[in-house]
Amino acid sequence: CCACGGGITNGTVTPSPTPAPTPPQNECIDNPVGWYDSAGPDINCEYLGSVYFDGNTCGYFGDLIENFGKTANQACCACGGGITNGTVTPSPTPAPTPVPTNST
Repeated sequence: CCACGGGITNGTVTPSPTPAPTPPQNECIDNPVGWYDSAGPDINCEYLGSVYFDGNTCGYFGDLIENFGKTANQACCACGGGITNGTVTPSPTPAPTPVPTNST
């Protein structure tokens, strides 16, 4: 039945159960989801991404406190960490490599 996640809509069979939506490309997800530092759940990824201590909260505090085996800079998208499409973002994010030059 359609109300149960099955049935037919406009001639198309709806799979049951309905598959989960695919996250958009390059969407970052905090890893672990719900990370907060050991000071308590109020200091979490969302908080660190929304407050500014001299313009660089993650730079000042991102590597200070670890919880769940990760620091904010490793766990939080707002601090350059997290997972993007299943790939762990290295923290700190590496600088781009210089463009090679030809020696003459």
